[in-house]
Amino acid sequence: MMTSKEVRLADYLQESRVLCDIAAGSKDEALDQLVGALHRELDGFDRAKALMAVRERERQAPTVLAAGLALPHARLSDLSQPALALATSRAGVDFEAVGEEPVHVIVLILTPKDDPGAYLRLMASLSKTLAEPHMIKRLTVATSAREAYGVLTEGPEKVEVRLNAASVMNSNPVTLDESDTLATAIQALCANRIMDIPIVDSDGDLRGVIAIEDLLGQSLPRHLLWMEDLSPIENFEPFAELLRKDSETKVADFMRDKYIAITPDVPAIQLAKIFLMEGTRQIQVTEGNRFLGVVDLDSFSSQIFWA
Repeated sequence: MMTSKEVRLADYLQESRVLCDIAAGSKDEALDQLVGALHRELDGFDRAKALMAVRERERQAPTVLAAGLALPHARLSDLSQPALALATSRAGVDFEAVGEEPVHVIVLILTPKDDPGAYLRLMASLSKTLAEPHMIKRLTVATSAREAYGVLTEGPEKVEVRLNAASVMNSNPVTLDESDTLATAIQALCANRIMDIPIVDSDGDLRGVIAIEDLLGQSLPRHLLWMEDLSPIENFEPFAELLRKDSETKVADFMRDKYIAITPDVPAIQLAKIFLMEGTRQIQVTEGNRFLGVVDLDSFSSQIFWA
């Protein structure tokens, strides 16, 4: 059964925690101001540890989710309730995300360490609210904390949030086409440090999946796997043979046409069961044949346990 909960942003964000057009020369300065805004009002959490946790999360992976928007976050063991702080910057703050423009709207999310549902619901609610047309621009040009607060909390008093596959999936993963070559697949897998890539056709339909093991399988024929000692093949000769043909071999020749696919409305908790029962690293999210995104085991686990 689908579970949902109404989220009211005004329950977690106060006008006093809105910093309008901040002067911050770096991401670290902006984060310091936001953590400080929450620490001035909330008791029970260590400011230095909170700032360190947020910075470490950003160091691992910048939380720039859309043009001009960042949602830095951390989970704290000494925090009793979720809290938000908002900062805007007309000049923009460099969040050091590759290929991204400066960030103009920053929403800091702090949640208790033992409440993963709160973090996921706030992320889903903020993503939905801030995806509305012109929201980032309206917040950026706001001239006061009251105005910015009103922009973010206007509209429906509560937003219904369903924690389903759509809430946790990556809607813009690396994909390949059936006509792409093995050389392209190798580059995509290795350069992006990923282990699975969906194969999507020009109509946006999911055709198959390629995994890093498939490259190994193409290199080592089954008869070699029966050999107990492979030490005579000390120069990786089968791999060399595969690489000699990497520009001729098509992805379609060795992609998997069997994969695990779910619809976007499957409850997020159900994904944990699928990962465990099926022993897979990646779940495809589709509507009919149309490809919508993926849920990777490492990303899903991070959102639950670390974020």
